[in-house]
Amino acid sequence: MKTKNIILSGLIGLTLLTTSCDNGFDAINTNPNVPGTIDYYKSDLATALRAGATLDGADLHQRIKSINVDVFSHYLENGPGRRNYTPADSYNEAYWGAHFRWMYLLNTVIEDTKDKPELANFTALAKVWRVYIQSQATDFFGPMPFPKNTADAEFAPYEPLADQYKFFYNELKEAVALFDASKAFMTPEDNIYFGQVDKWKRFTNSLHLRLALRVSEIDPTLCKTEAQAAVSNAAGLMELNGDARIGSVTGWGNQYPYYMYQIGWGGKSVMVTSMEKVLTGIGGLAYHGPTGAIAPAKVDPRGAKYFDPSSKNKEWKGIAPGLMSNEVSNMNTDFGYMSQLWILTSDSRPMDVFLYPEVCFLMAEAVERGFVSGSGTAKDWYEKGVKASFLNWGISDADATAYLASAAKNTWGTSANYDDATGNGNTKLEKIITQKYIANYPDQAYQAWDDKRRLNLPAFDIPKYIDPGAGTYPSNSKDIKNPENFISRMTYPQSESLINNAKYLEGVAQLRDGDKTSSPLWWASKRSNYVTSVVN
Repeated sequence: MKTKNIILSGLIGLTLLTTSCDNGFDAINTNPNVPGTIDYYKSDLATALRAGATLDGADLHQRIKSINVDVFSHYLENGPGRRNYTPADSYNEAYWGAHFRWMYLLNTVIEDTKDKPELANFTALAKVWRVYIQSQATDFFGPMPFPKNTADAEFAPYEPLADQYKFFYNELKEAVALFDASKAFMTPEDNIYFGQVDKWKRFTNSLHLRLALRVSEIDPTLCKTEAQAAVSNAAGLMELNGDARIGSVTGWGNQYPYYMYQIGWGGKSVMVTSMEKVLTGIGGLAYHGPTGAIAPAKVDPRGAKYFDPSSKNKEWKGIAPGLMSNEVSNMNTDFGYMSQLWILTSDSRPMDVFLYPEVCFLMAEAVERGFVSGSGTAKDWYEKGVKASFLNWGISDADATAYLASAAKNTWGTSANYDDATGNGNTKLEKIITQKYIANYPDQAYQAWDDKRRLNLPAFDIPKYIDPGAGTYPSNSKDIKNPENFISRMTYPQSESLINNAKYLEGVAQLRDGDKTSSPLWWASKRSNYVTSVVN
């Protein structure tokens, strides 16, 4: 444990130490210049939790989540987004550097607490969070350094994703076994679960399940082994009302990020046509948006809460992906945008870190595809996920029941009714991933992008224009079933090729197309496609 103890010596100090304080003047007799013991592992862990969950607040969050991941997942489009897949090196550099600062904090916590059994909960949480942020970063860049102690640095070897994922699984198993509700933990410093050990254990198993399914295409046997291990752990998975969220705090950049971008800065985050097609028609319920809105007659009830109609003509519609800069001058006025009636009502909105509905859809996929057994039916998990998502958005159980009974299709051909198998675009896996995609909006776009790369689901419109210098993409392709049409990763910071060239080249050698946005990650290298939709 790192502590700071300063001893005041000298005659005055000795006199103070030998003077009686029995008359209620302890506070007066306490020297404010002599601090007591400070538990730095608490502050380091709290800092890493908030930074990793929010990408350090508005500045880095905007550069990586809003401008990159939201665009790649077709959740949102915005003014300076990476709509044509052109890398922004300064943004990648900022994320790279911040990530290794957070990793250093977590490694410090682990080293300070690992040999102190009474602090096992701190060791456990630091291990879990190290997996959380490293998996997010390596799934953004590809093979990269994975420092596991403070002696390691960002100049460590570029570790293959296959090796990292095996480490992730073992680390999470160790962590869930370390958590102990009878031992000390932190409450105010933990801004997610406030020291509730049981919830952190469930979070750990749920993260294990998420990462197990990530390798479903490249290594189904490993997927099955790890998924079963996650669901078999006695601590269980996340439960209803067990969503992991982190609250916003005061100060510039610490508010809910999208509130700052849209309300504070005036740049709207707008709906994309791919999302519009996902939400239109499915569930057969009438659109209940603002009076006078021009919208499809039937819209997923969450859709009216996700996006307000355009400010110009009150149209609930999306913008096509991949437009050129000169084609988006009307973005702020002509398209539906992140709802200020339902989402951006306050700058203190909590940010979603991991949602229970996602866990339900992970289980639905795992059961449907035979990766786990003895854990209920895929349909039950699927319907639990939809109902939990509706509950999160204040939509009635009656509407959820009607929605799940409906065979009405969205534009891609997918219905909400699990047993309805009619038409193209309507397989059970398409239903599961479609609902997972909808439920994770807006904060968990990472998971939407991961599913797109892993399964090519849900169906997306192909970007109109892709920067030919960004990677190797099909020319003028209209085939939504070809995963090669969509971005696979973001490039390394250019500084790596200058100051860490030997290790950088080792990392690039692990990528099919080199350091390009078209190089698939290890777990997506099979280029699987489960889209059965037909474009009219």
